[in-house]
Amino acid sequence: MTHDGINIIFEEFGSLAEFVEVIGKRKVNKVFQEKDQASNEANYSFTLSHDYEEATKLALNGYKEGLDQMMSTNIRITHRQNAPKHLPSVDVVGYAPHVPNAIAGYPMSMITTKQTEQKAKVITIVYNMSASCATGAERFVIAGKKMLDIITTLETQGYRVGLNIIDSHTKDTEWAFNTVQVKHWRQPSNPLKISYALIHPSFFRRHGFRWLETMPELTDRGFPYGYGKAFFDRYRGGMAERGNKLRELGILKQNQFYIEFQRVYEKSPLEIIKEMGIGG
Repeated sequence: MTHDGINIIFEEFGSLAEFVEVIGKRKVNKVFQEKDQASNEANYSFTLSHDYEEATKLALNGYKEGLDQMMSTNIRITHRQNAPKHLPSVDVVGYAPHVPNAIAGYPMSMITTKQTEQKAKVITIVYNMSASCATGAERFVIAGKKMLDIITTLETQGYRVGLNIIDSHTKDTEWAFNTVQVKHWRQPSNPLKISYALIHPSFFRRHGFRWLETMPELTDRGFPYGYGKAFFDRYRGGMAERGNKLRELGILKQNQFYIEFQRVYEKSPLEIIKEMGIGG
């Protein structure tokens, strides 16, 4: 689509496994053909992985080494599921007679109970973990820990929380975005399963780059030189304004709450929840 003269590219993935599979099968696009491809060539200090293959194994199997770091926050993870409620009602069968109905001759003259569920509030956090190339790899770890704390805090408050991670690469005339669902709201938090996407810089600096290198709709020949600016750097203003722009573009949807890497790194989990406007 085109928006204000800018070509907008957007691709959604339903899981991390789907994301890795798709970008692994696609050919390098015309923009990146015969150019250096950072997904393969970026060094260890920049990515915390030795090559693309190692990063892919971490993505599919979980980042076990980083799991201890992520769990070191000492937050007790509690899952508040839909609470079953046992409500009395009348039916043709049950455990005791409903005397007035029985006297009146109504078929529904037995007392029984029906189990219902108290609906939890369902939300999805869309986490933009794009960062400049000057961002140290250790900052991803710190921000990732906080994101786990945010999810945990919201789940203990009765929310069912999904987590999508959005990646962005922009040039003057072309903006490219993808979102990867790393946690469905129906799933309880599994730190090992989401550890790679949350705290490992290779998710962005190898797999995110591979997505851009293989996105067939890409046209701007300037992308190989720096991989474009992150959205937060391109679209100046506040985080709320950028969230509104993503909603305007159809990238951010109903019941989705937007947050950015730098905000997560700088703020406490409770401050971030308040800033996203959840529960207020």
